[in-house]
Amino acid sequence: MKFSDILFTRAYTVPGSFANLERFVTNLSRRLDLDVEVTPPVCEILVKDALSALRRVPLIENEHDAEEHLVADDLEKMFFENGSFAWRGEESIDIEARLHECVPVVHDRLERIGLQAAEVPLRIVDRFPEPFDQFDWSAFAPDGEDQERFAIRPGVYFRRDRLRPLYSEALFAHEVIHTLTGAIDPEVYAMGLEEGIAEIVGSCYAALGLMPPEVLRNILVHGRHGCERPKLWSVYLDHTRQAYLLFERYGLRGLADIIGRGRSFIHEVERDLILGKELDLDIGSGLFDDETRSLLEFHCCTYIPSHVFTPLEYLLIRHVERGRNLDEVCHRAEVRSSIGRNVLRGLASRSALFVQSRGEIVFSNVERYRDLEDSGGPRVLRYLPSSTVPA
Repeated sequence: MKFSDILFTRAYTVPGSFANLERFVTNLSRRLDLDVEVTPPVCEILVKDALSALRRVPLIENEHDAEEHLVADDLEKMFFENGSFAWRGEESIDIEARLHECVPVVHDRLERIGLQAAEVPLRIVDRFPEPFDQFDWSAFAPDGEDQERFAIRPGVYFRRDRLRPLYSEALFAHEVIHTLTGAIDPEVYAMGLEEGIAEIVGSCYAALGLMPPEVLRNILVHGRHGCERPKLWSVYLDHTRQAYLLFERYGLRGLADIIGRGRSFIHEVERDLILGKELDLDIGSGLFDDETRSLLEFHCCTYIPSHVFTPLEYLLIRHVERGRNLDEVCHRAEVRSSIGRNVLRGLASRSALFVQSRGEIVFSNVERYRDLEDSGGPRVLRYLPSSTVPA
């Protein structure tokens, strides 16, 4: 595997404190050759060299230094356990083979709720068929109209250079739902509520047959709760919340019934949801899968994505504790006090997570979130890597 594949695997299996996965990877690309094929010894050397380069500054004085320190912390958490380099056999994983292996699992999961998806093949290509070759997508699912107008064979298409471990498997489960709706009334444009239903039935329920819920939770956090991601991902999350209401009312059987009636009907259901008429829908109900519900409750209701800070703010706030003075917080964060004190004063008023008076932390909720994270919970306090990395 390339180092980038192992990096993404670790990002989805080990909770990181970064609020934008792509920016985190971009930062590391300035320190590491992400395309190099790695063995365990090579991987260890690459990671250790990157950690040394990122932690070159003994006392932090600006955002760039803070960011490199935090990127190093996340990289170390991903690759080290109890102070030792941890290898999990990722070099033997074949991403394409794993993606093909997930196809019958997804088909079986969907058949359990009444959806017939066995005729949906997977196609991994170097470039998408025209006219879709102009888009920078990772995957797409052509419908009957695409087959008629452009002679595109049905299936779920993935670009080989955009494959990603774990994420692509969940994405396949999502895209299969579009092939089912597109087979009924392909002339109707998708998007809207259909994306939310595909997230629940595909990316959550069906994908739970492929990977543990904690991995899917990380995929959803990075994919839908990332900060300063494309607006489209926020739209997907909004429609997932719509579909979650339907799930709670009608279960997976109800969502399967909606899928089976096509895109025009899905748009009608979306209109009824916005008008508050979701209780009047004439659809089936049942199959309230507890594992899917737990994942959706986290994704749509309980996760807090709003506590995102600059790297310097985050580095300081994670050392905030009631009874500490500002200089002590700066010392623990390895930030120059003359810089850190002013950042902390402003952060106290903006974040409302803690209160400082006369240079001392007098109230704080930071410790509560830190305890949550230390006990294995998701990262609630996060930092936003910069969009560009200085040379």
